[in-house]
Amino acid sequence: MKRLRGYTFVACAAALALSSAVTPATAGSSSTSQLPTQLRSLVNATRAQYGLPRLRRSARLDASALLKAEAIRSCRSFSHTPCGNSFARTFQQTGYFRGNVRVGENLFWGSGGLGTPASAVAAWLKSPPHRANLLGRGWRDVGVGMVYAQSIFGASNVWIFVVQFGRRT
Repeated sequence: MKRLRGYTFVACAAALALSSAVTPATAGSSSTSQLPTQLRSLVNATRAQYGLPRLRRSARLDASALLKAEAIRSCRSFSHTPCGNSFARTFQQTGYFRGNVRVGENLFWGSGGLGTPASAVAAWLKSPPHRANLLGRGWRDVGVGMVYAQSIFGASNVWIFVVQFGRRT
């Protein structure tokens, strides 16, 4: 956790570079348009299993997470600071930073059949820092961004997932 000018940042990343014989649905299809909703639902279902409250959807965090996912894809940099941008840049661009703010972020990429919301949540639960973000008691808001890349990170049919957590007071 890092504190910078009144903001608290928590960042975690996970990569899954394995592929399987299953190819994800074509990007942009009606089935893929529901993936962010599926991921948000899985995050909240996982939290409920641990007796934690649901996180409310934040349009600003959705936009921020999507900007981060797109930057990761365009710069081909699996990082919380893709393209050399600061960690906070997308949160600032979308106006999430106001007042006293705490934010966190989990990243994941999966290839082929492992590029699914369920794979992302399963990987985060197995990683202590990601699990801490996912099951954090202090979060109120959640945003999801996902992008598809035909080929990136030495793999094909890759989905990049960004989940951002926040709390504004």
